[in-house]
Amino acid sequence: MKHYRNPYLFAFLMVATLFFIWGFCHSMLDVLNKHFQNILNVSKAQSGLVETSVFLPYFLLAFPAALMIRRIGYQRGILVGLVVLAIGAFLFIPAGLVFKSFWAFLTALFILSTGLACIETAANPYVTVLGPKEGAAGRLSVAQAFNALAYILAPLIGGVLLFGHKTQAGAPVDFHTLILPYAVLGCVVLVIFGAFAVIKLPVIEDGVQSDDANDAAIFRAHLSRQPHFVAGVVTQFLYIISQIGVGAFAVNYIVNNAIVKNASGAISTSPLFAWYASLTHASTPDETAAFVVTFAMALYAIGRFTGAPLTRFIKPNVLLTLYGIANSIVILLAIADIKMISWMILPFSFLFMSIMYPFIFAISVRNLGPQTKIAASFHVIAVGAAGSISAVLMGWLWDRYHSVGISFTLPLIGFIATTIYGLVYPALLEKSRQAASAVPSQVQFQ
Repeated sequence: MKHYRNPYLFAFLMVATLFFIWGFCHSMLDVLNKHFQNILNVSKAQSGLVETSVFLPYFLLAFPAALMIRRIGYQRGILVGLVVLAIGAFLFIPAGLVFKSFWAFLTALFILSTGLACIETAANPYVTVLGPKEGAAGRLSVAQAFNALAYILAPLIGGVLLFGHKTQAGAPVDFHTLILPYAVLGCVVLVIFGAFAVIKLPVIEDGVQSDDANDAAIFRAHLSRQPHFVAGVVTQFLYIISQIGVGAFAVNYIVNNAIVKNASGAISTSPLFAWYASLTHASTPDETAAFVVTFAMALYAIGRFTGAPLTRFIKPNVLLTLYGIANSIVILLAIADIKMISWMILPFSFLFMSIMYPFIFAISVRNLGPQTKIAASFHVIAVGAAGSISAVLMGWLWDRYHSVGISFTLPLIGFIATTIYGLVYPALLEKSRQAASAVPSQVQFQ
């Protein structure tokens, strides 16, 4: 952290809290999805609309948010996002107490995620320019550690609050356990809003270094003519489909694989699953599975922390390829649906997913110079588009074919694509270099 000097250190720590907030909101989706199936009796495909309502704003608002932030600045953009986020969180109260419908909760999630999209559009680039250029990757890695911490805590909290209470058959649905975490979230967001309204963050312009235009390493060709970037965005889209799909139905898969009913109606439970339930004092199988997801998120955090040091010895694209191969094997074992076995292997998918988004992002925007911010917005759009359709499509496949194997072929495609991108990346980068060499250095970036 030696790069940080006041006021940058304080500003960085303040913005890092935002990474925790949106990490918490996104990670809660994995248990929220299963909770809606339980309390509102929605299908897996319908429950996939939870992810759609959260990621659709990313797809729709990436450019408008960027234009707004460009006009009013990073700090005011963050404040706008926090207000909208708080409104969405508090809308869970009337959704649970007055409307008591699935669509009311989806509306609240959509508004909440609109705030998240605005905050993320502002915070990501702000962290990268908040200090010396050479320290940008380190700052972003540290900020993402806050995100990883939230990914561990959210399933734990969600499992206790949402799955920790048994309900009697025929009893009216109680939404209080669903309202509580979001009401608290809204209050916390308001406190953070107050802090951001009082402090004064360093004012940073576009963040483009003055010497970028003359840097021989910068690729000046239009983004559409740079295959390392175009393929990166496509790969990111396919990868996010995989990540969201695995996360959305992890609880479903774990419960279905760890608890088996045979032809005679007898129920068998995986000994490790039963032991884990007793260890965590989980009162329901869904709560136990949520705790397993917490373990998976811990693996995800470990992957985040260890991924960057590994690049000192292994090139990022090679490491991306190795993790893609490993994850493809994990998902193949999940597709095999080996009862009482495959559920123990699935959490390792989170370990190998940990580096994929940042690595795909980083290597795809390499050498783009002033075009980097525009390029980054395409990744935000890819995340929104993929997140909007992934869980719905995977849930539909599960409902339609009643097959774990068929539904999990969707994330398998994404991990295979990630593997291929890592393998062919050097060749793609060279093609981008050749396209750039044909562009005169005086040509302005488009």
